[in-house]
Amino acid sequence: MKVLSWNVRGLGKPRTRQAIKKVLHLHKPEIFFCCETKMLAKQVYVEGRNFNFEYCFAVYRDGMGGGLALFWNGKDKVEIKSYSKHHIDALVHNDSGKVWRCTGVYGHPETSQRHHTWTLLKRLAGIFSLPWCCLGDFNEVLYLHEKSGGRDRNPNLAASFREAVEACNLMDVGYSGYKYTWSNRRYDSHFIEERLDRVLCIKNWSDTFRDSTAANLVNWVSDHCPIIMEVKEKDKATKYEKKSFSRNYYEDMWNSYEDCKNIVNKE
Repeated sequence: MKVLSWNVRGLGKPRTRQAIKKVLHLHKPEIFFCCETKMLAKQVYVEGRNFNFEYCFAVYRDGMGGGLALFWNGKDKVEIKSYSKHHIDALVHNDSGKVWRCTGVYGHPETSQRHHTWTLLKRLAGIFSLPWCCLGDFNEVLYLHEKSGGRDRNPNLAASFREAVEACNLMDVGYSGYKYTWSNRRYDSHFIEERLDRVLCIKNWSDTFRDSTAANLVNWVSDHCPIIMEVKEKDKATKYEKKSFSRNYYEDMWNSYEDCKNIVNKE
């Protein structure tokens, strides 16, 4: 199963819809978390059908901005548990019967309000004890080296994000592809890039699922790149413990070495 997250900066643009369809066709995610739809819920439902998703849960836009959506296929595949302007939390039921948790996050765009996002994460962390995957646009870097260009980030903001991730027992799964997921799309000395979009998983994720990294995909319509991760259960085949046997080997050619003879005689 593949899970896609993308801050599209508005679903209403024909060029954006075309780009989304292309990404969906190429990568075929079963679940798609979308940030900043900038649409009313009923409009998002229409777009979901255009993207060939059977089901959709949408959070209304905030004024003319914001708005979240979770798209998926399969009636009983996804169970929405909670939502706000900054998250959609759901349980995902695999065909095998395995249940895990998927939370789409849209970090508060205002720096002074971002601590509310970390408080939200901590509250969500205490609700279930299931395998947990948390992905989206967090609007913050985990480390200062995840930014290129412009003024240096406030180290306290990144530290607050790291503290929240640790408090929730989450970890960054890493990535493949280009290392930054957002840019201000300017030129020369004004060009800034940051890694704002990522996938976080509970630290014991590998007990149930195979280790995987997020892929940062190519983008040409939004200032954010889409990210995708494949969720694959571990094989159920019986694991056999390999037994090792201690054996001593001796070659005739070693006869010429007196030390070797002494060692063999001791053995």
